[in-house]
Amino acid sequence: MATDRTLPLFLAVIFGLIIAGVFSQELVVTHAPKYVHFQEQSEKLQASDVPKVISHTLGLPAEEVSWTGIKHGSLFKRPKANVLISVTGYEGIKQNPLKLKNVATYPVKSDVPSLDIVGLMNNLQNAFFDKNPLLLDAGVDNNFFDVHTDFDVFRKIPDTMRHMADRLMDSDSILQSLTTGTLNSSSPTHLKLMGELQMIQDVFSTVSDKPELLSSKSPDLLSFNIGGLQDVAEKHGAESSEAADASNLVTDFIHKITEDFRNLYKDNVVVEVLTLTPQGGYVRKARSLKATAEATGASSELNLSKDYDQDYPSVFNIILWFMIIMAIVLFAVCYGMWNMDPGRDSIIYRMTTTRLKKD
Repeated sequence: MATDRTLPLFLAVIFGLIIAGVFSQELVVTHAPKYVHFQEQSEKLQASDVPKVISHTLGLPAEEVSWTGIKHGSLFKRPKANVLISVTGYEGIKQNPLKLKNVATYPVKSDVPSLDIVGLMNNLQNAFFDKNPLLLDAGVDNNFFDVHTDFDVFRKIPDTMRHMADRLMDSDSILQSLTTGTLNSSSPTHLKLMGELQMIQDVFSTVSDKPELLSSKSPDLLSFNIGGLQDVAEKHGAESSEAADASNLVTDFIHKITEDFRNLYKDNVVVEVLTLTPQGGYVRKARSLKATAEATGASSELNLSKDYDQDYPSVFNIILWFMIIMAIVLFAVCYGMWNMDPGRDSIIYRMTTTRLKKD
């Protein structure tokens, strides 16, 4: 009898874990400009195609993607920036899901062991290496808050747990504007999660305080990682009040930061939230500044043509159709003059006839 009761329970647990893995891996678009349309798609998005989808949203040349969930509405516009927030390794998302306001939501299927954010950033920098695009990849690496970027203005962001704990005590920290519930910054696990959110907020504040960072005509790419949800779920349990408060905290923060980036870029930004579970085996690669510098130096030594400006398509069409219209007008004038009768009463006769001067 015990075996008969245990088997259905065991199968239910296994089924629940499978369902949790399916529903917790998804790409949620929290904001997109009006000219970038997302349409319903029953087919799952391959994890390896996520960087390609982001490339397409930014109008960059990329490999073809069989997934058709994204559709551009304008040939002459593209978003000024793309903000990707990866929520990785959260097993408790089924019990406490992120209830995000979204433009579109798509399930993601694991097909690669790692999400290649580095390759996406390198491709963007290679395409606009002479315009110094704003590229940033931020996350926690061995209890250190690490911000990978070529801009020194972000060096002031706290990089250790101790410095981040002091930062959270400031009057402008996220603890003053968001509800933390049972979470406490004195706990290392809770501090890591709050620090990740605070780091994203500080990156936004730095960008908003430095308008020159947005002056480049190249698209910007900002990537953030939130892994503290998994730590909270592992320590307190996926069904604990701490895990629920952590999920609510992240949800409220994503809503807030989405609106902040939307106002900063004047709606000309795409914001995505990518949720991934440990079953997918994802490892987030950090972006190496040294490797980027070497790649940039190598590119500068090549005899490459100058990159086209983002206004090139519109200027090209203006010049092209102006030349076509001028050619048609010139042909019509020449045709009319060629078939004109040069009689004595015509303008050609009067302009070409030599008249005698009279005293």
